[in-house]
Amino acid sequence: MLATHPSISLVLGFSIVYFLLVVYLRSRCWKDPTSKFFQTQPAHIPTYSAHRIQQSLQYADSLNSTSHPPQGHRKQPPELCIGVPSVQRDGISYLKPTLGSLQHGLSAEERAGLHFVVLLAHLDQKEHQDFGKPWLHNMADSLPSYADMDDPGRLGLAQMMERNHTHGTKSKFDYSIVMEECAKTGAPYILMVEDDVVFMDGWRHRTIDALEDAAAKSRDSEAKGAYFLYLRLFYYEGLLGWNAQSWPRYLGASVATTASVLCLLLLTRRYLPTARLHLHLTRSSLVLITLVFTPLLILLFFAAGANCVLPRPAGVHLMPENACCGQGLVFPFVTAVEKLLPHFRANVWSEAPTDSFVEAYADSTGGLRWALTPVVMQHIGGKSSHGAVRSGGSYVYGDLTLTPPSVIWNFAFEGNDPRSLAVDR
Repeated sequence: MLATHPSISLVLGFSIVYFLLVVYLRSRCWKDPTSKFFQTQPAHIPTYSAHRIQQSLQYADSLNSTSHPPQGHRKQPPELCIGVPSVQRDGISYLKPTLGSLQHGLSAEERAGLHFVVLLAHLDQKEHQDFGKPWLHNMADSLPSYADMDDPGRLGLAQMMERNHTHGTKSKFDYSIVMEECAKTGAPYILMVEDDVVFMDGWRHRTIDALEDAAAKSRDSEAKGAYFLYLRLFYYEGLLGWNAQSWPRYLGASVATTASVLCLLLLTRRYLPTARLHLHLTRSSLVLITLVFTPLLILLFFAAGANCVLPRPAGVHLMPENACCGQGLVFPFVTAVEKLLPHFRANVWSEAPTDSFVEAYADSTGGLRWALTPVVMQHIGGKSSHGAVRSGGSYVYGDLTLTPPSVIWNFAFEGNDPRSLAVDR
């Protein structure tokens, strides 16, 4: 009985500590979609997005007049061209909050350094519910159409694609058109944005700083044949969890951790004999700690989720794998003109989705894919651009249906504090 008492005390003590760890991780990891403690409904509440949408709509409504808003002296070329291809969804458009969030909070000088290209991607642009809206004309610097472009062949391609309902092909075609229109401005960087997103207050200066960082880091890799392909402003944390393909590495680390614990205990027993009774390091205790407690702690570590226990550090870092999706990518001018646009033209009938198309090109050419953490934008679309209604519950703000819990969402974005962002703008 006396021999087993230390083990019983050890088990009770460990149980208490383990329970407290579980409680702590439940309170900390509930926003991580890769965690066993993830809470779907609370994590999808658009706490900050709803606030930002309200700001964006109010700003856009303030431009609902025939007069243009005051702007500073326009920079030539602009420091950043922002391209937005937009397709009418069934009964809803997210274009207004998308543009509103990009422009709300900018000073006249900051706005003067940006150039906005918005393509209403229909042969008959009147099919888009935002066609002819004063706020759109006041926000967009360029509103191209298929008919008024330099290449008359584009109109014929657009007609065939729209007639054949080839969504993947048409979306890439529109993407390349907007990118080319941006390239004509000579801007050193081109930000391609989907039309169902919302940007945080202060997105511009964070993006400009990140681009400088990504460019500097890319120069260090140019000697190896790599080049700066894009900077990602949005990603989905659900794809950044524990990777099944990396199980040998995880297993090795777990075995090494267990072996390290055992070695530490054995060394303690040998070189600190007076601690034997104090630490209850009997043989049964060694077995419990090494083969029971340590594996349980390792399991809890993995159950807590990769994003929670090993969060990505703030700043610009490579994200060559498991990145989704194409909501906001910034391309250097040279990359767009010399690499991507020729690739788009050479594969105009490819049916691959635009983001997959770009990722495949990066894989084959060694393009560097940078990502900014924390992200500066959120995906709010509840209806896709090709008519599919995404399943799951949704959040309604005014006449907008925000993304339901089953689709692409950045959970950390909703933790932004509007007051802090306004001060930091």
